Amino acid sequence: MSTSKTADSKQIISNAEASLFDIGDGITYFELHGKLNIIEDSTLAILDSALDEVEANYSGMVIGTEADNFSVGLNLILLLERAQSKDWDSISKTLRNLQKVCTRLRLSTKPVVAATVGMALGGGCELAFGADAVQAFTNSKLGLVELRVGLIPGGGGTTELAFRCLEGQQTSSPIQQLFSLILIAFETIRQAKVSQNAADAVELGYLRKTDLISHQRINYLYDAKQLALSLWESGYQSPQPRQIFVLGEEGHNHLKQHIQQLRQAGTVNDYEQFLAEKLAYVFCGGMLSAPQYVAEQYLLDLEHEVFLSLCSEPKTHAMIESTLKKGKK
Repeated sequence: MSTSKTADSKQIISNAEASLFDIGDGITYFELHGKLNIIEDSTLAILDSALDEVEANYSGMVIGTEADNFSVGLNLILLLERAQSKDWDSISKTLRNLQKVCTRLRLSTKPVVAATVGMALGGGCELAFGADAVQAFTNSKLGLVELRVGLIPGGGGTTELAFRCLEGQQTSSPIQQLFSLILIAFETIRQAKVSQNAADAVELGYLRKTDLISHQRINYLYDAKQLALSLWESGYQSPQPRQIFVLGEEGHNHLKQHIQQLRQAGTVNDYEQFLAEKLAYVFCGGMLSAPQYVAEQYLLDLEHEVFLSLCSEPKTHAMIESTLKKGKK
């Protein structure tokens, strides 16, 4: 068996963007259809419905694609149109739905495995973050690239790296020690770093050390199915909502000093400094008076607030337009 989808696979639900298949052994396969698998509102809607189906009737789900790329994220053309027409309600709804789906993936009562291949950027990377585990084909290029278009990761990406960078650390450690870990993750987002391959994604923190890598494209979806099956058979328990440790105002001030040094050195321009400071605000949990644990939803709300505010910035519009023009060449 070379892939998880065979002639015997049974289609459960489908739309133009994706389909859910029963691929046997109690495991389903959520297949993204497109060339770049741009995330549309209808993509999020069918993924939400797929989770309902899986939680009611199956043992697990694999999210993957037969295309060259897992997903390059949200539809920038539509986002720009909505931003220029000041359709804030539609932007807010899409972002909330992305956050909701990514959160549902992580808290699902059944295991979810993301089978990444090619590009998994922006919202595509955030979908992978939502999975219990990732089975990455070796060529996977993961990245939170939103700052390239004048935004911050708003579907849970900022929150996830804020969690991962201090996961397992003693929160009583000196602030400088904790800040050094935060700075690495912050710079990964600020510079919109994209992994060269799956192994590099582990080094950047986009993949965890417990995630798995497949070296043969013909087998990676089958490997993902086996991983989902093993998670279920080993007595899977759905995760609980997380509390995330953030550094608050003290960490924010440290990051602002770092950003100001970058500006003084000419590493960033004025607008890039502005964007980095917005990212720092979310990454540290806003202006809390002291380092503390916050609910995950608290950080997601900050992501949403800042993402929406940046959508109103003309310079962000110009950055999105420039990116779209480059993509047409």
